[in-house]
Amino acid sequence: MARSGRDPSHDEGPGPPSLSQFRSDIEVDLASRSGSGAGGNDHNDQAADGRTHDRAQEREQSRSLDESDMKTLTDIGTFRALAFEDLARHRYGGNLDETRKHLATLTRQGLVRSRTTYPERAVYVTLTRAGHQQVSARSEPGNPSQRLYHGFVKVREARHDAALYRLYHQEIARIEHMGGRVRRVILDFELKQSINRRLAKLKSLPDAEQIQDKHQIAQEHGLTVVKGKIPLPDLRLEYEGPDQQLAKVDLELVTSHYHHHNLVAKAQAGFAMYALAEDAARLRPAMQDPEIMQDILSL
Repeated sequence: MARSGRDPSHDEGPGPPSLSQFRSDIEVDLASRSGSGAGGNDHNDQAADGRTHDRAQEREQSRSLDESDMKTLTDIGTFRALAFEDLARHRYGGNLDETRKHLATLTRQGLVRSRTTYPERAVYVTLTRAGHQQVSARSEPGNPSQRLYHGFVKVREARHDAALYRLYHQEIARIEHMGGRVRRVILDFELKQSINRRLAKLKSLPDAEQIQDKHQIAQEHGLTVVKGKIPLPDLRLEYEGPDQQLAKVDLELVTSHYHHHNLVAKAQAGFAMYALAEDAARLRPAMQDPEIMQDILSL
């Protein structure tokens, strides 16, 4: 991964600020703090946090964060990585300058770090270890089960996680329109960890018992077995309906790279399938397959 640097367009003549300028400002703020650019790893991240934040500073920092900053940190932690543009759209009403200011402040406080992908120069943000601790310490008392993440993984997964934030906002609008309220966001990592721990214990059992127990594990997680496997959704939203009954919806973000058998498994598992606009048109013919027969919703 290439390190972040200043976009030369930042020093051009006067005019309205461009998106590349906002990106550059975020990158420079991070670089000035850590000395490693946006491509730093969690080891550098941890060392910097240890040098700059003692307990008293963290308590003071916690008091100085306003509600808007906490919501931003919570959103980032919930989805592990978010795109700058998506945060601007959904958290700051599309105001790029306001987004830049808030992220720059959170970066200087050691709570957020960024990474820029090339050649598209897309900026993604994630929580640092200190940021994760801040959000966890001030998490909503009524929702202790919401899992939070910090640190980047692969760039491809950062793009995917960021797209799930868009999917979340599209689906939450539908849920709220019918009078519901989302209570918990569950990524596939969380389901995968829980299910894999259980499945690992089945290997020593006879085949018939393995099959029976696998169906039981799937049922306990609100999932189903398809052709001997338990398909996992990219995103699960647990919500309270207008009748105050708890419900869930399982969502899958499909791409044009999905093989036919993947689409069949996701459809038979009952997941609602979404795709980015550039992928949706290519995938719609596959949806007419008798094994799938499902609409694909466009983000």
